[in-house]
Amino acid sequence: VQWYTIAIYHIIFRNGAKQAMDLTYISQGEYNNIAKTSMTASEAFEYLSQNLLPRRFDETLREFARGIDPKTDLVTALSEYTPELSPESISKKVRGWISGKTEPKDRETLLQLCFALGLNEEDTQSFLCRTSDCGFHYRDPRELTYSFALRTGMSYHEALELYSALPPLPDTAPYETVYTESLYNEFYNIRTRDEFLSFYRDNLSNFGKLHNTAYMYFRAFTDCLRDPDAGRAELLGTGTVRSRRLSLEEMTSEYLRMELPSEAPCSTYLRRMIKKYWPSSTSIKNMYSRREDITRKVLILLYVTTEGIAPDVNYDFVFENDLSPEESFEEHYDKLCIMLTDCGMALPDPRNIFDWAVLRSLRKDNHDDIGSELKDLLNRIFDDRNEADES
Repeated sequence: VQWYTIAIYHIIFRNGAKQAMDLTYISQGEYNNIAKTSMTASEAFEYLSQNLLPRRFDETLREFARGIDPKTDLVTALSEYTPELSPESISKKVRGWISGKTEPKDRETLLQLCFALGLNEEDTQSFLCRTSDCGFHYRDPRELTYSFALRTGMSYHEALELYSALPPLPDTAPYETVYTESLYNEFYNIRTRDEFLSFYRDNLSNFGKLHNTAYMYFRAFTDCLRDPDAGRAELLGTGTVRSRRLSLEEMTSEYLRMELPSEAPCSTYLRRMIKKYWPSSTSIKNMYSRREDITRKVLILLYVTTEGIAPDVNYDFVFENDLSPEESFEEHYDKLCIMLTDCGMALPDPRNIFDWAVLRSLRKDNHDDIGSELKDLLNRIFDDRNEADES
């Protein structure tokens, strides 16, 4: 079975992936441009800094605000949801969102907006994927409750009331064994309050705040990078080769920093969007020990550095020597989509600056590996001699 067929299966039928088939006209044009056009790093930098139209929150807000007046209806609804805030403060926030000057800084506000906009469960999933790293996390009790509420037409306050009536999670949860997809397959058919409460009680020990599937990918990729000889030997069936195992700090510095200058000035929008949430060794160690959740940016960077090849990752091993740049791009794009879909995370957006840079690197026009392609472009972006052009 070709990777394209497998990817389409995942994209269409897996939880939260409908957005992949819903590229806007502009996004589709950007995708085609990346897939079919050869560029040097300098040409890619010039295009990224001068021609790309980044997706903005105000654009998404207007798209989903069907039949309501954001300037008044959102203020009214959010004032009801957050009575501790003054109407003037909420009105100022909404004006900032509509004008494109600001955007919500926390996930709860995004979810409140979905109720205020009158979105259903499916549209909320798309809205969350457009405006954050992932759609609903169905193992998170709060987000599970919101999803059920939107599915059944409940208000935000009714959703909070239902959530407050749920029993608390046990002190220890089996984070290593239960995956969101298995819970979602059962949750998909829940339609009544009694069914929801019964489902919740039956799965109480399976809920948790952290993404388990993302952690599975994270561990597979990081363990491979920390001991690449052993990982390669396991993949190729050549027996274990002993090599010095890198520390998490060494792995982060060698592979995930991408030679990005730690003190680089972020005086331009392009640089700020690239460096936003860029992982540090501390954040990687916290993710490894499950003190922090795995972020989408970290997963994508791990895919880039390993090219998606690691033991325990559900990809077939494919030799790419005979693939054209276009075929290499399609191969890696499909695998990247599968990984993000498995994790319930937003699929690659050609109008997202970081995603565009990653997708650009998947073609491998100028190097033998994706990581070198991305490093080359990042070097151009953070070269101070280019700052005037970028501005």
